[in-house]
Amino acid sequence: MSKEFENNRIRGPINSWFFHTISSYMDVLWGKSKRELFKDHPGTVVEIGPGAGANMRYLKKGTMLIAIEPNIHMHNNLRKTAKKYGIDLNIKSIVGEEIDLPDNSVDFVMSTLVLCTVENPLECLNQIKRILKPTGKFVFIEHVKARENSFLGFIQNVIHKPWHWFFEGCHTNRDTKSLLESVGFSSLDIEKYNHYSPFIPIIPQIRGKAVK
Repeated sequence: MSKEFENNRIRGPINSWFFHTISSYMDVLWGKSKRELFKDHPGTVVEIGPGAGANMRYLKKGTMLIAIEPNIHMHNNLRKTAKKYGIDLNIKSIVGEEIDLPDNSVDFVMSTLVLCTVENPLECLNQIKRILKPTGKFVFIEHVKARENSFLGFIQNVIHKPWHWFFEGCHTNRDTKSLLESVGFSSLDIEKYNHYSPFIPIIPQIRGKAVK
C-alpha cells in the first residue's frame, strides 16, 4: 500500500466495512480456488494484505496467521474474524516491501487480490522469496492487466483513477504475471483466466503457486 493511501480516515473504515460485509460473496466467487490453493497449508501462515480476514475461513483452526496489514482500519475486523474461526493472529502493521521476518524462516505465504495495491510489487515479491524456506510455497490469486486492445483493457484504463482512489491504491491494470516471472522462483505455476463477476475491471486474473 502506498504511503498516500495508508490509514485514510474516510476510505480506510469504508473499505474495512465493505470487505467484511462482502466476505460471504467473496467466498462464492473465489472459495473453490482458495480451498484448493490453501488445502495443504502448515501450522504457521504469512498473509500479505489480509484485509478484513476473508481467507481465514479456509485455514485450519489453531493456525498461526502472521498478517502483514498496514491499514490499521482493517485490524478490528481482522481480530473479529480470527476469533470467529479460531485463528491465532499476529498483526504486523507494515507494508509488504518491509517484511521484518528472518531469511528462510517461512513455509507458506499467501496473497489474494493484494499485489495490485502494493506500491513496489517487485520488492514485495522479493521479500516473500527472501523469507521463504528453500522448499517454501507462495500461493496467490491476483487480478491482472487485460490483453492489449481488448474491451476489458479499455474498461480498466477508463476506470483506473477512481478505482485506484477508492480502493486505496489498487491498480486495475498491473502486469503482475510478468512481475512474478521476473523474480526467479525455482518453480512457478500460473493459470491465467477470466473470472466473471460484477467487478468488471478485475475479471482478468491469475492463480497459482511458486516455490523458492
